[in-house]
Amino acid sequence: MQSISLTVELPEDLYHKIGSVASEHFETTREYIEKVVSESVREELELRDIKRQIASKYASDEISYESLKSLIGSKEAERVRIYKETVLESLQEADAVAKRLIE
Repeated sequence: MQSISLTVELPEDLYHKIGSVASEHFETTREYIEKVVSESVREELELRDIKRQIASKYASDEISYESLKSLIGSKEAERVRIYKETVLESLQEADAVAKRLIE
């Protein structure tokens, strides 16, 4: 796999803390940082996929808004609710326009 170098400035005390944790895992600071970043990105992508699946369940009325809130949090649940309402309103408007065109 091709790699790209990245320069990151960290406070010295944080760098030493990372090095200390890395040594507990028998890794260099660089290896540990690469592993942590990689795992963090993978987990974020997995979490995003899970949230999409939950939002899809809400959109298809398989789960309630309260369940949605408890699963993904109030702020994201509100965004999903608004998105669902907007899409449904748009579809209703499109249906009304299509009926007028047919008549």
